[in-house]
Amino acid sequence: MDKILVVLIFFASNLLANDVITQRQDSMQNFNKLMREATQLLKSGEVQSLNDIYGEIEIIMNEYPNLFPDESFKGKTKASSDIIDNRDAFNQIASETEQWASLAKIAAKNNDIEQVQQHHQSLFSSCKSCHSRFRN
Repeated sequence: MDKILVVLIFFASNLLANDVITQRQDSMQNFNKLMREATQLLKSGEVQSLNDIYGEIEIIMNEYPNLFPDESFKGKTKASSDIIDNRDAFNQIASETEQWASLAKIAAKNNDIEQVQQHHQSLFSSCKSCHSRFRN
C-alpha cells in the first residue's frame, strides 16, 4: 500500500509540475504577443490603444513568479533551476517588469508617446535580463 501511495504522489507531482510549466510557457507566449502588438501600435502612433495591452502585461508579471514552484524544473522547461537559489533576484526582475508595464500604461493614458517608448524599451530590457540569468 505504501508503494502505491508513493507512486501516486510521484505521478501527481509530475502532472502538477507539467501543468505549471505549460501555464508559464503560455503566459510568456501571451506576453510576447502583447509586446509585438504594443510595438506595432507604437510604430503607428496609436498610444491610447496601448493602455489595455500594458495592463495585461502588468497582470501577467504579477502572477508570473508564482508559476515557478521548486518541483517544476524538470521536464520540458527552459527555466533554470537557478531561480530556486536566487528566488529574490528572480522576483525582483518580475516586479520591475510589472512596474515598467504600469508606468507604460500610465504614460499611454496620458498620451505621452516618449514616456511610453522609454518604458516599452525597459520592458524589453527586463526580458533580456531575466532570460540571460534564469533561462537554460
